[in-house]
Amino acid sequence: MEIRCKKEDCKHNTGCSCCAGVVQIDRGTHCDSYVHNSLKEELIQENGSIFKVDESIAPQHLKNVPLECRAKSCIHNREESCTANGITVIDDEDDDTHADCATFCES
Repeated sequence: MEIRCKKEDCKHNTGCSCCAGVVQIDRGTHCDSYVHNSLKEELIQENGSIFKVDESIAPQHLKNVPLECRAKSCIHNREESCTANGITVIDDEDDDTHADCATFCES
């Protein structure tokens, strides 16, 4: 499954693609696989976004990442497995030290 990640400071984020071994979404919508990388955060603070390459001309850093989802109220969840074609992970609205699945749709 393709997983797009907008959490630039995550250690698994490579060119806005997730490169974790497995992604786990908890019973809410939090991405439990998010791991803060302070070095990336420092680069972002110094230079703005560290992913400025236009995706239309840059090669994609795609990896087929297994996704375990415990958000039982999501329409894409089938027996704790995501059936969406792909997901996007973004900042948590209330706390930017967490990441959320933006593809979550209440069933």
